[in-house]
Amino acid sequence: MFEKSGPQRALVHLTLAGGKTMMVSLKLPMSGKLADGLNNAERYLDVLGPEGEQFFLAKDMVHRIAAADPPQAKLNMNRRSSDQMGFNPWAVLGVTREASPDEIRQAWLSLVKMYHPDRYANLELPQEMKDYAAAMLARINVAHDQLVASVTPR
Repeated sequence: MFEKSGPQRALVHLTLAGGKTMMVSLKLPMSGKLADGLNNAERYLDVLGPEGEQFFLAKDMVHRIAAADPPQAKLNMNRRSSDQMGFNPWAVLGVTREASPDEIRQAWLSLVKMYHPDRYANLELPQEMKDYAAAMLARINVAHDQLVASVTPR
């Protein structure tokens, strides 16, 4: 039922009180938010260093923490959904051309659950990732609408 995975971590630039700066990975609390991990009652941070070594660092030794800049996604968010050149609704939904209306609906539902913005609302994701999920959801809905319209008798 529950998938077993490692703890969530955040890549940050850490500046110690002595002025030393390093890029490390901090373990995040259950909420997945860096701010919650910094403001909780625990006195130590669980850190993975640049070489992958794990150590615990006292919070009072830290002068500054800044989130590392993730690489920017190169997305064309201005592309019109009406641009049908190369748009294959069957490929978007991952179904064959012979798929039944029920198979189309099941594929659509599983993809909508995967890309729906509410699923990512409470995560501290870069805006590019949220925009990508929204664009994918729009693409999935357009594909579904086209396939339902082509199958539905008039």
